[in-house]
Amino acid sequence: MKKLTLAVIAVFALILNSCQVEPVGDENLSSVDAKSKVSKKSNSAAFDFSQDCAKSEAILYAGQTMEVGKLTVTEEGGNYIITYEITNTDWCITSTHLSVVNTPEDFPMTPSGNPKNGNFEYNDSYDCVKTVTYEVPTSKGPYIAAHADVECITNSPETITANLPETVEFCTVNQGPDAYLNITIAEGGLAGNYGAWCVDNDSPIRLNNCYTANVYSLNDELPEGAFEYPENFGLVNWLLNQTIVGELSPSTSAAYTYGDLQFAIWKLLDDIEDEDCTSCSLGGFTPAHVDELVALALENGSDFTAECGDVTGVILISEGVQPLIIPTPLNCSPCDETAWADGCDFPGNNWAMYFEYSN
Repeated sequence: MKKLTLAVIAVFALILNSCQVEPVGDENLSSVDAKSKVSKKSNSAAFDFSQDCAKSEAILYAGQTMEVGKLTVTEEGGNYIITYEITNTDWCITSTHLSVVNTPEDFPMTPSGNPKNGNFEYNDSYDCVKTVTYEVPTSKGPYIAAHADVECITNSPETITANLPETVEFCTVNQGPDAYLNITIAEGGLAGNYGAWCVDNDSPIRLNNCYTANVYSLNDELPEGAFEYPENFGLVNWLLNQTIVGELSPSTSAAYTYGDLQFAIWKLLDDIEDEDCTSCSLGGFTPAHVDELVALALENGSDFTAECGDVTGVILISEGVQPLIIPTPLNCSPCDETAWADGCDFPGNNWAMYFEYSN
């Protein structure tokens, strides 16, 4: 994304209690309605379905050889409970196509014996999920063909944020010169070093301490009452995507500091005035700079949406500890594959598979 050059923007004035850094111390989704049915092909009797592949659990393979999950089948109250489950943390499901029939000849197929998965009785689309469950009457038969479209969880900004971990453990390191607080996350999908920013000035946090935090994307429902102006997180996200610290202010010809940016974030999210922060641990800030940054966010950030190559704010909330927002890179890696539950080969020339349920 093209960055806005702050040095050419005019000065604006707006008004705005303080984050204190203390010293060292102590899916299951269910679909039961068939969407379409295809009648038996007249030439299906010529196909060879003599293979034996009875099972109640099948590996879900993507791209023929990559194990991304499994398909399990159980019986309950006259129904099959058929569950797609992605076990590979790098992948998720975007669509499923499922057919359950009395004999393999009843699968929707082309004249050459390839399955027409688009015409399977059960099919749905999803926004990058890990689990999908269907309830299918056992009277439909024991033969199952299960197809899915899968993609990398780094395929788009939406899939990246949808697959953030629920919690992380982070450790605070120091302050400045480019961020309010530098932190490290040692493990998980957010592992790395981050320049973090305080998003609520009412709670303390200690340097050289470690904490466990709940993780929220900007699209998640945040805890009620946690922030005074949660509707302004989009404006903060715009600021996180600009080159600010170290750029020259057009009004003073002095460089913006991390204290300027931190105070601007507080003014957007919190009830705070300049005089409320005479003892804040900010390394210094200039009120005129703060007002400029707030005005720029209000003018340019209302319609901002982070895209691949940008960063997106991820909020870390710990019990009784200062909540933080970290700019997380949206490093998209486009990839998608077709997946089938392992079993017998269809008689056509592709690698599609089916199996016979047996417990």
